[in-house]
Amino acid sequence: MKASFSNASTASHRRVDPLGLGLMLFAGLNLNGVILLFLGAEAFLSPIILLLTIIMCIKYARIAYVTPSYLLFALTVASYLLFGGLAGILGSSFNSSYITSYGATILLVSAIHFWLASVDEAELTRILTILKNILLVSCVMVILSDVIRPYQVTPMMPGIDADQLRQGMESADRASGFFENPNEAAMIALYCIVLIAALPSSSLPLRLVQGAVAVVALIMTFSKAGMLTLLVLTALFLLTRRSFMTLVLSAVGLVLVFSGLWFVFENDLLNLSWEQRERLSDVLNLAGGEINERSTTGRNVLFEMGFEKITSNFPWGAGLGEFHAMEGGVRKVAGGIEVNEWLGIHNTFLMIAGEGGMVPLVMLLVFLLSLLTYGVSAPHRGIVYGFTIILMSDMMVSHHVLLLRFADMFLGVVLALLAFSPRHANVKYSMLPRMS
Repeated sequence: MKASFSNASTASHRRVDPLGLGLMLFAGLNLNGVILLFLGAEAFLSPIILLLTIIMCIKYARIAYVTPSYLLFALTVASYLLFGGLAGILGSSFNSSYITSYGATILLVSAIHFWLASVDEAELTRILTILKNILLVSCVMVILSDVIRPYQVTPMMPGIDADQLRQGMESADRASGFFENPNEAAMIALYCIVLIAALPSSSLPLRLVQGAVAVVALIMTFSKAGMLTLLVLTALFLLTRRSFMTLVLSAVGLVLVFSGLWFVFENDLLNLSWEQRERLSDVLNLAGGEINERSTTGRNVLFEMGFEKITSNFPWGAGLGEFHAMEGGVRKVAGGIEVNEWLGIHNTFLMIAGEGGMVPLVMLLVFLLSLLTYGVSAPHRGIVYGFTIILMSDMMVSHHVLLLRFADMFLGVVLALLAFSPRHANVKYSMLPRMS
C-alpha cells in the first residue's frame, strides 16, 4: 500500500507516456489527413495507431477504470453495430467495413480513457496543457491555409478533370489547415478554445494571443455550426461567472465586438466573398430561428429524406452504412464540382436511429446524459461540459462524428475526467474485492 501511495505522489513528475503523446499528436494534428493532403496516401498511419491503441489498452486497462459512463459508451457502439449489422444481414446489405471502423473507435476512446484515468490530477492537467498546445498548432495551420494549400495533392476522382478540381480547391473561401473538411477544423478550434479557457496560461498576453489564434481560426473556417456553438459556449461561460462585474464587463465587451463585426460586415471592409458573407449572414439567421434550405446548407432536405426512411423501418434500422451515404438523395460537391458520391444524413442521432433502430439511439441519449450528470462533480468540470457540448453540436450536423479520430480522443478525455468524479469513484471502488 505504501508503495502505491508513493507512486501516486510522484506521478506528476513522470515523463508523459510517448505512446499517449503519439496518439494525441495523431488525432490533434490529423496526421492521417496531413499525409493524405500532401502525399495522397490514404489512412497511412492507421495500422500503427491501431497497434498503439491495443498496446495502451493492455498496459492501462483496469476494472477500477470501467465507470458507468464508459460502459454506456461501449454498449452504445456495440448495440449500434449489433442491431445495424442484423438489419443489414436481413436486408442483404451487410457492410462489414463499419464494424472495423467503429471497432477502432472503441479502441481509441478506450486507450485515451484508460491512460488518463491511470494518472493523478496533476499529471492529467499537464497532459491536457500539452494537448492544448497541439491544438494551437492545428489552429495556426488553419490560419495559414492559403500558404499551405498550393502544396496539397489534387485528389483523383473518376470523371472529374484534375485541373478543374485543382482550381476549385485553390479558390476555396474556407480555411481548413490540416483538415480536408473546414467544419472539422472548426471543431478543433472550439476544443482548443475550451482548453484555453479552462487551463489559462499564467501570462495574460500569452492567454490573449492563444485565444485570438483559436477564435480567428474558427472564423476563417466560416463554419456555421462552429460559430453558433461558440456563441452557446460563451453564453454558458458568462452565466456561470460568480462576479456580477465580470458578467457586466463581458456583456459590454461582447456588444462592442459584435457591433464592430457588424460594421465591418456591412461596409465590406475585409473584402469578403459572396459565400463568406452569406455564411456569416446565415449564422445570424440561424441564431434568430430562421431554418431553411439555404441557412442549413441543404441539411434540412437530408433530414427530411432520412426521416422518411427511418419511419418506414421504425422501430428497427435499415442496416450499417445506409445513412452514411443515402443513395438516390443528394450528391457531394468537392471544389465546387458535383462528384459521384452520395451524401449522408449529416446527423448522428438520425444516423444511429436509421441504421440501428431505437435501441442504440436510446443508449446514445442515455450515454450523453450521463456525461452531463456525472460531470457536475468531475475535476475540470468546464472541460467536461465544454467538450460534451461541442460533441453534441457536431452530432447535430454530422453523421460520422464517432469516426473522426480527434472526436474519439476528446471523448476519451471526457470519460477519463469523469473517472475522477467522486460519484464515479464510489461505483468504481465498490467493484473491487474487499481487502481483509
